[in-house]
Amino acid sequence: FTTHDTGEQSDNKSKCRIMNIITLNHKNVNQFLELRLCLLRKLGEISTETNLTDLEKSTKEYFLSNINKSLICYGIIDNDEIISIASLCLFNRIPYQENLTGKEGYILNVFTTPEFREQGLAKLLLQEIIKYAKNNDIKKLWLNSSEHGKHLYSSLGFVCKNNEMELI
Repeated sequence: FTTHDTGEQSDNKSKCRIMNIITLNHKNVNQFLELRLCLLRKLGEISTETNLTDLEKSTKEYFLSNINKSLICYGIIDNDEIISIASLCLFNRIPYQENLTGKEGYILNVFTTPEFREQGLAKLLLQEIIKYAKNNDIKKLWLNSSEHGKHLYSSLGFVCKNNEMELI
């Protein structure tokens, strides 16, 4: 797809930017980690003082062991840099009436770098995830949302459910 950057330039022409959606693989582990850490900082789950050695190591190990198996990640590339990501963790559960295959997907790591926000990139990635789910007979997709993301997810058909609990 193509986005247009209408920032001023010396020749007064708008600059055309080509951005591509990719499926991440093992080669993208470092950029994935960098964007995940940015997301965790934004959510307040880590701070600049947090020792990240163990988190970085375990995240890289998880990514490399699961990518394109039980972890599907999409990214948008601009000038060889991943600027937006979204991930889908796949799992099977005991089938139930609304999901006789038992295949489910949990969406996470939806993040766009600040300078590229509000351009619809996260929506494009989520549409890729939804298409992947439909093509692979995944009957249930779910996610946790920040207040900021609720409008985006609602626009794609996600609805709020308040019946989940977590053991802390």
